[in-house]
Amino acid sequence: LFERATRLTVRTAGGDGRRLLVAVFVLGTLTTAVLSNDATVVLVTPVILSACHALELPPLPYLFACTFVADTASSMLPISNPINLLYAQQLDLGFGRHALLLAAPTLLAVAVNAGIFHLLFRAQLPRRFDPRALLDTPQPAATRTDRATLVGLALVTIAYVAGAFAGVEPYWITLVGGVALASVGLLGQRLTPVDLARAQPPALYAFVVGLALVVAAVDRAGLLDALGRGLTRASESGAASGLLAVTLGTALGANLVNNWTVALAVVPPLHRAGAGEGLIFGSLLGADMGPNLSVVGSLATLIWLTELRRDGLSVSGRTYLRLGVISTIPALLAALAALYVMEQIF
Repeated sequence: LFERATRLTVRTAGGDGRRLLVAVFVLGTLTTAVLSNDATVVLVTPVILSACHALELPPLPYLFACTFVADTASSMLPISNPINLLYAQQLDLGFGRHALLLAAPTLLAVAVNAGIFHLLFRAQLPRRFDPRALLDTPQPAATRTDRATLVGLALVTIAYVAGAFAGVEPYWITLVGGVALASVGLLGQRLTPVDLARAQPPALYAFVVGLALVVAAVDRAGLLDALGRGLTRASESGAASGLLAVTLGTALGANLVNNWTVALAVVPPLHRAGAGEGLIFGSLLGADMGPNLSVVGSLATLIWLTELRRDGLSVSGRTYLRLGVISTIPALLAALAALYVMEQIF
């Protein structure tokens, strides 16, 4: 499916390296919105890398687009980042309200990110390339299983929207859709039980559960009380200044201790402080977009680095930090301003 999506992306670019960068951002945004930021780096990065090799394009601008859009676009919907579901469940955030307030700010942040990348990498983006090296290679015909998988993904997407109106939690839709699509793959002999086991490594669950236990112990010891007092002061200091302080504070914390850790630490004080929607969604923006500042901020970024190393590529922490500071801070501030406006309107 993603090999076909990459062909469509290359065809849309029309042989222009700059348009191809925009098309990669679009592909990454759509993938992140429906399948989550981790899915974007796992599914989009390898096919874009393969396409760059086939087209003899410098890969890093397009690969950086894959990882940055994965986090920048991950505030779009509650399903776009696992952290969003943590916020939704613990703070009682509705699917529709999340989409209403954060979809437009997220799209604005992606546009700012893409514009900055266009300026930073303009010397490396070819004005013309020959897409035939990729598009003229034969591609196997779509099987019945392939078509069923595509229909299944479309139905899951529709179910998310319908579930928002019906009050069905999105993780139930994800579970049912995942089981159904896995069954299609198994029956069509495109998947094996071993494939499914590898797709969900136990170490990932151990990592998340371990973080939750550590943060719960820290909270029980009263060490998060200071954070709660800070959030209370932020909520009393005024809408704009409090929103800015909470968002940037969460973003900074995500880059120091990983966004999962900071989300688990921030959610209980937000709940106890009775924080309003603005502060909650501002904190969510900081936890989702903020990790783009460093290579350790997000699990998606660590997965992306692993994908690059498999191909013999490497990106230093300094390079990533420089690019993150230049592109992430303006994108986050733009999203924050848009969130403030959306909250005033709705």
